[in-house]
Amino acid sequence: MAGILVPLGAFCMVSWIVYTVVTGLRRWHQQRMLGQFQTKLLDRIGSVNELGAFLNTDAGARFLKGLTTVNEAGVGTHARILQAVQGGAVLATMGVGLYLYGWFTPQIAYEMTNALNLIATILFATGAGLLGSAAISYRLSKQMGLLEADQQQRHESSPSAL
Repeated sequence: MAGILVPLGAFCMVSWIVYTVVTGLRRWHQQRMLGQFQTKLLDRIGSVNELGAFLNTDAGARFLKGLTTVNEAGVGTHARILQAVQGGAVLATMGVGLYLYGWFTPQIAYEMTNALNLIATILFATGAGLLGSAAISYRLSKQMGLLEADQQQRHESSPSAL
């Protein structure tokens, strides 16, 4: 059993490290590009009156909002809940699939069946936990009005039809 879990654990650890590094590099690059854009934009504005006139427009309001955070597309409440649902469904399905594989394959040794059941239980429990947390997040977000605020923010940031 340890012969299966150690390589699986090592693979998961390396995958998580790669994911973390790639995500960090992507966010760093986004921040750097956004900073360069904002610096160039501020350099083009010649006087305080021009800056005030620019900030009073819709584009200026979006510019000020962008100074504080990087606005990634789809990072709102809806997207986070959907990511939890997607991850939970995938993990739970993998767990059920491993259970069924162990059940319908009689040639597997007893020790291997126990290892498969252990991995299937961990995957299914993690998936069910993600699905449960997504349901709770949806309900709390709906009660707090975060879903309406997120939808309103998306409508404001989308370009208007001509």
